[in-house]
Amino acid sequence: MQSEKMSLAFYVPAPSNSGGIFSTSVFLVALLLSTAQYVFAADVDNDLAPPLSPEEVAAASSHPLKNQLSQLGVTGSFRTGYWSSNRLYDDVSGVATASAWLKLEKKLDNGIGLFAEGYSAREDFRSDGNTRSSMREMYIETRQGDFDFRIGRQIIAWGRTDRLNPTDNLTPRDARLMAADIDEDRFGSLAAKASWNLTANDSLTLVLLPEFQANKSYSKYTEVIPTANNQWAIKYDQSGKAIDWSVSYYDGYDISSDLSSTGVYQHYRIKVLGMDIATTVGSNRFALESAYTQTQDMSGTNENIKNPFLYTVFGVEHDFGNNTSGIVQIFNRHVFNYTTATTDTGRLHDIFSSQLDRNQDGISIRIAKKWMNETLETELAGSTLLERNGYSLRPRVTYLWSDSIKLLAGYEYYAGNSNTYYGYLKKNNTLFMELRYFY
Repeated sequence: MQSEKMSLAFYVPAPSNSGGIFSTSVFLVALLLSTAQYVFAADVDNDLAPPLSPEEVAAASSHPLKNQLSQLGVTGSFRTGYWSSNRLYDDVSGVATASAWLKLEKKLDNGIGLFAEGYSAREDFRSDGNTRSSMREMYIETRQGDFDFRIGRQIIAWGRTDRLNPTDNLTPRDARLMAADIDEDRFGSLAAKASWNLTANDSLTLVLLPEFQANKSYSKYTEVIPTANNQWAIKYDQSGKAIDWSVSYYDGYDISSDLSSTGVYQHYRIKVLGMDIATTVGSNRFALESAYTQTQDMSGTNENIKNPFLYTVFGVEHDFGNNTSGIVQIFNRHVFNYTTATTDTGRLHDIFSSQLDRNQDGISIRIAKKWMNETLETELAGSTLLERNGYSLRPRVTYLWSDSIKLLAGYEYYAGNSNTYYGYLKKNNTLFMELRYFY
């Protein structure tokens, strides 16, 4: 029996951009059925579970199917929405979307945890519209004494600053995905992770990555993906004390590409030494995160490969009370051995790599407030460059109609001249609205 359970970790399909809208859902259901004997056995043997309250009994009676799925560890959502523009840098407008998201999360009595999450989406109902499916994560995990183990496709996000994370080099993103929530564009890589819990607050984590997954975005250029099998990362972390901090090291391929002189996207090996630290004083939280990246062009003589650089973010978050908070961050990218690009492809490479200048400085701001007993949430986020004309704004509203229905609406706006990344994103300016039903 043990070998059957463990085998789940090794069959992990790569994310796909094709297939029927319910293909990922069907796969997750098959995963659930294949493990059902262990799930049911774990529930039957769990005689110590507390009795249901009258409210829980009533909820189970009114939604029997939803309750059964919840007991099996299955949750998810059906979504439909409208986007005034897609995220493919083209002139397509008025896009209707529909998607099915499915998650399996179950802890068995034998200490084995199962987790899988994926989606299938139709992002444009025109005849030439885009259909994509992806298995974001699928792994098993367990604990043995002071050690936690996890193996399979998993999202590993590092960093303590807000959304700008210099040490976050292990998990790629799919910028083409039309998802209203931040971080839903993440997808996992096949990895084996082991964490040694030295104390209640200190841990040492080792990650081995036998495959390479790159950031995804629409482009007219050909991309070469390395067949990597020797990537690894390590992190020492302290959490739960007056000051939280970590130091980390990554040796592997760059999830962001470099544009060659022949118009081909390449991924070169990098080495990243990072740190982060955060603490709370009164109503303020302070966070600092920084990473030095060693590239394949340490001398800065090849304008089609990133120069070594130092990326630093410092932020202050303030709790104003009354469900209102705000975050201000300043960021800096310093390019070592800086040289000015002499070709068009070299200049385009520097724009997308944030290396057009020796120093790139900017500010990001996010303000959020909850209303109506926390059922309504409003947020305004934005960032701007200080040396060049480029900025972004993202207002968003979320309303929880009921426990099963959520409404989201927002606007993504980019502006800037052609020598900023924000300027290239102007075709992706979009108004979006989405309805979600959770089961």
